[in-house]
Amino acid sequence: MNDSQWDAKLKSFLKKTGDDFKRFGADVKEEAQKLLTEVQDPKRQEKLREGLKDVGVWARKTAEEVATLVETGVKKAEGAIGKATDFVVKPVEGAAPAGRSAAPAATPPSPPPQMDEAQAPATPAKKTVGASKKKKPAARKTSAPKKTIGKKQG
Repeated sequence: MNDSQWDAKLKSFLKKTGDDFKRFGADVKEEAQKLLTEVQDPKRQEKLREGLKDVGVWARKTAEEVATLVETGVKKAEGAIGKATDFVVKPVEGAAPAGRSAAPAATPPSPPPQMDEAQAPATPAKKTVGASKKKKPAARKTSAPKKTIGKKQG
């Protein structure tokens, strides 16, 4: 392809692209003019103001309802916490070191269900999965520190 053919193709492409941009620019200008006319219309502006007032009233009313619900929930929570603290047994002085509470007594395991001799296996199978030779030490049980919420300690 020689230079003159290439130049002709480039010029036709640029001309076509320029026309497309002009059309696009005209469409954007026309749409912007429509929107501007709508925004400047006094009837539409009044309608928008009314809508904004309605939204403001709704938002205020909803905020008041939420505040009431939250206040009610907080009062219920305070009452529940107050009742729960009434049931907490306070340690007797000298019974346990400060900060520690005595562990509850362990409940004995329930006896295994009785089986008929016909149902019982002849020889128990050996457990091989997960078996270890060393016995792991039992985990220490600690109780969470008791906190009072909303009450002064005296």
